[in-house]
Amino acid sequence: MADCIYLRKSRVDAEAEAHGAGDTLARHEKELLQTAKKLRRTITHIYREVVSGETISARPQMQQLLRDVELGLWDAVHVMEVERLARGDTLDQGIVSQTFLYSKTLIITPKKTYDPSNEFDEEYFEFGLFMSRREYKTINRRQQAGRLASLREGKWVANKAPYGYRRNKLQGQKGWSLEVQDPQASIVCDIFRWLTSGYEEAGSCITLGTSQIAHRLNHLGIPSPSGREWGANSVRDILRNDAYAGWIHWGRRATQKALCDGTVVTSRPRADLRSYQRFPGLHPPLIPQETFDLAQTILGNYPSRPGPKQAKTQNPLAGLVFCGACGHSMVRRPYASGRPDALLCPYPSCPTKSSDLMLVETVLLSTLTDWLSNLEAPKHEECLPTRSPERDALQRALALGEKKLDLLRQQESRAFELVEQAVYSPEQFIQRTTELEKQKESLLQTQERIRLELQTRERETPFDLQGIPKLHHVLDSYPMAQDAAEKKRLLTSVLSRVIYLKTTGGRYQESNLQLILYPRFRAPNSHG
Repeated sequence: MADCIYLRKSRVDAEAEAHGAGDTLARHEKELLQTAKKLRRTITHIYREVVSGETISARPQMQQLLRDVELGLWDAVHVMEVERLARGDTLDQGIVSQTFLYSKTLIITPKKTYDPSNEFDEEYFEFGLFMSRREYKTINRRQQAGRLASLREGKWVANKAPYGYRRNKLQGQKGWSLEVQDPQASIVCDIFRWLTSGYEEAGSCITLGTSQIAHRLNHLGIPSPSGREWGANSVRDILRNDAYAGWIHWGRRATQKALCDGTVVTSRPRADLRSYQRFPGLHPPLIPQETFDLAQTILGNYPSRPGPKQAKTQNPLAGLVFCGACGHSMVRRPYASGRPDALLCPYPSCPTKSSDLMLVETVLLSTLTDWLSNLEAPKHEECLPTRSPERDALQRALALGEKKLDLLRQQESRAFELVEQAVYSPEQFIQRTTELEKQKESLLQTQERIRLELQTRERETPFDLQGIPKLHHVLDSYPMAQDAAEKKRLLTSVLSRVIYLKTTGGRYQESNLQLILYPRFRAPNSHG
């Protein structure tokens, strides 16, 4: 009998902890372990959800639990309330309900045990999930109303303060405000000054753009808000933040959901000034309103866009290739001299060297060709089950378990001999054989789980054979593609991401260019 525990904090728990209620997960774990002990059930694993998320997709431990339940690893899952399993939409609740129903896994709470195969328990369980979703929406509406009321009072409701400020608890009342934090606040003032008034050098004053400001900050060794190097986007985010002029806003980056290919996709588009509410904040402004307005005018005159909205895609690797040193997206650089386009990291301080765009394309296609050859090879050595380290580990565990079973059987035989020789009393014999039987039962269950997983892995192919027709289509169609946009669609159909590594070499020098490819299917080799 193998059971597990699933622990997750609710919003109420988090608020209680903030008021000194103690560690919620530790308290719940203790109570669930006591419940399991009373029911004489054995807990072998605990899932601890340390992140907060409304949906299953935002909770990695819940995803792992559902996969394990689906594989039949657990007889029962112990949880404080069924509401802890799913508070998402109807789709999430259906996934949880069906997973436990078809696997016939019990759900044990301190108050009740739910058997999904029992019709009445199933209805009670589904009703509990429905009521938890309704309760979640009620709490969420109340919280949003409270936040809006705090905003009208000028309080800061976000969990994170803008760069140059730190959160400060208001004395004698609920809520937070912002207080100036140096030297970051001085850096914010410098950013606005360099854009609007200019940077003084050699007796002259030169206005700097966002990229020049980022380069200047990196030259001074000043870390960005994320701790990495500055870029034009991070500078632009500061210049657009009206909190530095003393405002707080509501709905500027409202979450929007859309259904795309059967999957709910969330986004937070930036709204314009007419689409969200602004309130005067209690915090002191770092920038005069006139300076902030001037900065917005300057940014409006030079909008940040990869290109005109109607312009055609000219880089087939756009959004696909990322720098291995700094993680930023690689960009195309055209040359008016007629030299072939280059692919480079846009950050000058990054040590990554550029390459001809055509060369990177050639390496990508060559790697895809190698993949196709390996996938179509009928007796490729990597396809042999013995080359799988996961299967090897399972087989070793299975062999070790058989040795332990043999030892337990020998100990049982020895116990019979000792009781026949009057070395063991009948009471000692019963106690000893009971302990051995429990150990043997637990080991047999473990062996069965290992066999099931081993059978599952042996049915798997190391490489996804569905990738063969996809690769054929890409390699056959790529040379005949009409434009860069079509080439990009072909590449992204088989690749999710490419990491670009190059620190030495140039047009006339030996290069150490290396590409790490992340396929959308299991591939024999991800390096090019």
